Amino acid sequence: MSKCPSCFTTSLATTPDSQDLSKEICPLGIKLKKTHVSQDTQIKAEKNIIFRNTEAAKDFLSRQISRMSSVGEEYLIECTEKPTKLIKENVSSMASFVFEGVKTVGDKVATLSRHVSASSEYSGELDNNNETIQSKHSIKEDLTASGSQSTSERDLSEAEVYDRLESVLEIGSELLNREVWCWGNIVSRLIGGNGIKKDIPVIIPSLSNNGVCKISLQNHHACAITLDGRAYIWGQNNFNQVSLEKSIDQPFPKLFTHKQDERILDGICGTQYTVILTNKGTATYFGKGVNYYQNLFCGLTPTQIDETNMVTRPFRNLISSNQYTLLNLGPKYNDYFSNFLHNEQIHLEELIQVYRDVVKIILKKIGNSRNNILYESFCKYYVDLLYFHCINTHSLLECRNGIGSPNNIVILKYYTEFISVNKNYFNVVQNITTINGFEKKVAEMLQNKNEGDNNLPTVLVSPAKRMSVYTEFYTHYLNSEALNKWKHFIEDMDSKVKEAEKTRLFWLNAGKNINQLMTPERRLIYDSLTDPIALFNSSRFSSHRFVLFSDILAHVSGSSHYSCHNLSMVWLDLPPHNDLHLINLVMPEDTLTLVAHNDISRNNWFHILQKSIRLALNKEDVPHTPIARNGIYTFTKPGFLKDATYNGRWLNAKMQGKGKLMWTNGKIYIGSFNNNVICGYGTMDIPNEGFYEGQWKDNKPNGYGIFTYSNGDIYKGYFKDGMRHGHGFLRKGSFTANSASVYVGQWISDQKSGYGVLDDISIGQKYIGSWVDDKKEGNGLIVTFDGIYYEGRFHSDVLQGHGTMILEDGSFYEGEFKGIGIIGGKGSLTLPSGHVLEGFLSGSLETGLRINNGVLKKTIESCRCGSGKFCTPPSQKWTSLFEHCHEALGLKKGEVFTERAETPETTKIWQNVAVYLSNASTLKRSKGDEGFIQNSLNNLDVIPPFGRDLLGAESYQEVKGYLTRAFENTCHPLGSLLSGLSEAYITCYSGKNHSVLVNQAIIEIIDLTQRVYRIVRYLFPALPSCDTNERLSYNGKKDESITYQSLLYPIFLPKVYNCLFTLLILKNDAQEKEYKKSLKEWNKLSDRALMSILSVDKKFFDLDYSVVSSDNACAFAEAIETLQQIKSMFLPIEKLIVIRNTVDKMTPVAQTLIGNNYLWNMDDLLPLFLFVVVRSRIPDLGAELEFIENFMDSVIENGELGIMFTTLKACYQHLQDKSVYF
Repeated sequence: MSKCPSCFTTSLATTPDSQDLSKEICPLGIKLKKTHVSQDTQIKAEKNIIFRNTEAAKDFLSRQISRMSSVGEEYLIECTEKPTKLIKENVSSMASFVFEGVKTVGDKVATLSRHVSASSEYSGELDNNNETIQSKHSIKEDLTASGSQSTSERDLSEAEVYDRLESVLEIGSELLNREVWCWGNIVSRLIGGNGIKKDIPVIIPSLSNNGVCKISLQNHHACAITLDGRAYIWGQNNFNQVSLEKSIDQPFPKLFTHKQDERILDGICGTQYTVILTNKGTATYFGKGVNYYQNLFCGLTPTQIDETNMVTRPFRNLISSNQYTLLNLGPKYNDYFSNFLHNEQIHLEELIQVYRDVVKIILKKIGNSRNNILYESFCKYYVDLLYFHCINTHSLLECRNGIGSPNNIVILKYYTEFISVNKNYFNVVQNITTINGFEKKVAEMLQNKNEGDNNLPTVLVSPAKRMSVYTEFYTHYLNSEALNKWKHFIEDMDSKVKEAEKTRLFWLNAGKNINQLMTPERRLIYDSLTDPIALFNSSRFSSHRFVLFSDILAHVSGSSHYSCHNLSMVWLDLPPHNDLHLINLVMPEDTLTLVAHNDISRNNWFHILQKSIRLALNKEDVPHTPIARNGIYTFTKPGFLKDATYNGRWLNAKMQGKGKLMWTNGKIYIGSFNNNVICGYGTMDIPNEGFYEGQWKDNKPNGYGIFTYSNGDIYKGYFKDGMRHGHGFLRKGSFTANSASVYVGQWISDQKSGYGVLDDISIGQKYIGSWVDDKKEGNGLIVTFDGIYYEGRFHSDVLQGHGTMILEDGSFYEGEFKGIGIIGGKGSLTLPSGHVLEGFLSGSLETGLRINNGVLKKTIESCRCGSGKFCTPPSQKWTSLFEHCHEALGLKKGEVFTERAETPETTKIWQNVAVYLSNASTLKRSKGDEGFIQNSLNNLDVIPPFGRDLLGAESYQEVKGYLTRAFENTCHPLGSLLSGLSEAYITCYSGKNHSVLVNQAIIEIIDLTQRVYRIVRYLFPALPSCDTNERLSYNGKKDESITYQSLLYPIFLPKVYNCLFTLLILKNDAQEKEYKKSLKEWNKLSDRALMSILSVDKKFFDLDYSVVSSDNACAFAEAIETLQQIKSMFLPIEKLIVIRNTVDKMTPVAQTLIGNNYLWNMDDLLPLFLFVVVRSRIPDLGAELEFIENFMDSVIENGELGIMFTTLKACYQHLQDKSVYF
């Protein structure tokens, strides 16, 4: 042994896993025969022997450190008398350094090993494929790193327990499903066959997937040891080194049966002999020199017994080389631990045997039978339990051999996972027991087996019989907290066993009809045959039986009819009654009233029902049965909910809160419920119809919503009782299709009724007017694709009676119509030349006109084109939007604001605003609007104290700030109103339009602003009326006028500016052409020449010389740039301020030449301002001026800003008349 110290060192702390040494090196370090290799290659091979498995390297180094530390400490005591931990720490650091250094090399070797390793063709159906070496080692590292006290420090989550359990089972699968391969120059048929040399590795089926943990090979025979303590020997038997029965060679592994009452801990093959070490400390020798089994060493000598602690130091393992065998002495352990290990190995053998003979057969024959998932689960959990016991037995063996501490025993380290794997197995066993599955179904699957059939239930549930063994083991090694968890688990399992047996007996005697309710998971709780209870007010000749199961309450009436009530959908109540003992069972569609014989019986039933309901809800820890709960129920009675399955929140047997409804036809609703009806925000997907998202009431869309139809049409607007009602926007078709249209306006009972706009994009025609029952009815106008404008009265979609028509060339007709483009009756046609043709006209524009009794005359009166006298009055437009706003504020329909101070109604209106804001914010959250947060309300939900009685400068600014925030937020009634009005206005006046519509568009904006202002005055009564204005004085500042224009135009006009300005450009198209021609010609001139033409006073001619010589710009460059800013402003007051700032920029230039005290007069200002206008080249200046003129506050018309506007307007008129200058 001294010649091979590496073998001696390894033998002290080797494990079955770490004994996989190089095929070129024997356990003694002696090289086997091989082809010649270089010395460098040999050195590299020897260096890599241990570190091919990096985890084995770490274990090896740890064992060496442990041995060196224990020995070194004794040496230090002898030599220094002061032992220190310094050397231990240094050795540990060195080991870690070495381990990290070789890990990279080891990983690469492991990767190479995976590429060259072969797979087995004999693996069973449930045998897991081995994972890669690297992943196995990482799992082992994780398990090693997990502290034994981790579960006692905190409760693991289910996911953590599952992940840890999967890791443990993976290693257990690896330990059980190891394969044994053999190859080489075969002598004595060592691996079977004809003894021919095997160049390719051949698997040994009888040893593979059998939990082999060690192989010993010497010369011509071999021995294999399994985890469950069995030994298999095969090979040459010339000296009975394999078996004493016969002297012939044994080509295949044969079970060693001499020590049947003992477990084999180790076995070694020497030269023509074998030594077997058992758990009782006996080493049995057989082979050369003897013809019987000889005990080389039985028991222990007195010197090896520690009489104080009554523990023994057994033999640990065997090492053999040729004719020498060495027995290593192991650590101390007590008899209890030895017996526990012995019993665990016996139990593991039973598990493996049942797995092979029963479980695999069950798995093969399950097929598509009823409850096949149940039997598949049984097979899976049985295999999980088997794998867990494999790794547990492995850890017990390591502990016995001194490699690991008791804390590393798997059932101690992972006791939570052990509980989990047992719970899974026992639950499925009880489910099978409940339906008598072991006696029937399992026995049927195994009908071809000749043995063990009668004891199948006992064999398959045998793991349950060993629970008391683990309780005793845990009492020795676990802390009190963990032990209590285990005992609680045992108590729970015992209770479930009793419940399962009770249920099994019930099904055996229940009868065929009730047996239809039998399911594996269902357990019997209570039966009215045991404790009678009857149905209240039932017929005296009727029969009613109530059977309470773990998940349902079965009501059996008569001999065949029964109904089931899901316990999670049952609510209990004890109605008061003077004489009867009643219990109410309230369900979503039914209510049962039960009557008991006395209070005791009623209380028993009531408390058992309550407990069963809590268990069904997984709320067994709460003291009272919750009346609010989540649950699933399918409605069966006729009505809106028939065949619908609801999954969501319940309150007292009624749908309440959030939930989901699914019908059998595919219709799905997700949203809010109230008192068992759909109410609040929700979405519904209706097959072949569309998708609705919005507000609901009484199971129908009510309020604002969006309906996307299956054909692609979209409706956005209000609903009432499931029909479009109120203001709405309907888009039909797509803009690229042949049929596309957009309607915005009022709806009544799913039909267009009231004022609305229809833009038929497919034919390029727009209708603006009144509707009745989906037809054009009443006053309205049409703009056609050809640019023809019609205005008049419509009846059943046809223009009839008196009306007007305006052509693109300016021709104007007013008279009788019989349809669009069809004239019939008395009328007058005004031509662009000014001639008027009066008489009876008939025909159409396409076919020509016939004139009877006509008169042609010349007129100088301008035609009143687009007066709108046949159109809907502005006050009747978009009334539905204002009605929705009035409803939100709690105002009566048609209520008119009366001049008053604050009244109790004002407070009520503000309360309604707060409610509306709260509902809108809740709706946003229900829709999952992540961008919406409480801060987005900007304190709008706080009722402001200002603007009620008196209005001062400070309070007016607060009112303006509040209104600005309110109109910008669609959660506020004012913001919702403004959003709807803006969308409707833009739809009405955008797209294909006529210049005649400009006047109507301007009047409509003014009217809408006034109507909105009246609503604002409900909130702030201190504001003046539309017809009056108030002026506020600021300290040291100019006064400010309060009008509806100054308050609301800055909010409303920017939203519709682009649409309105486009109409203004269209109206001023002719004047704009002349204006642009003048600009083009005059901008060709120099500044001095242009001033001369514009009649600028000569005293200003030298202005261009007063500019710094290095600046080549015009003297009025800043004024020109300022005036150009008028295009970037969207409010009249902003544009007027730009004009005033332009003059302010001109003043310093004039004062530079004339004097600092110079003040403008109109004779000087107008020509120079005209010069600035020409150089500014402002496009669409006519539209800008008309926009300012129509929306300028009347208060400032006669002030400074009004004069500035008049100056610019005069310049524009001058620029259109070239005859003034040329």
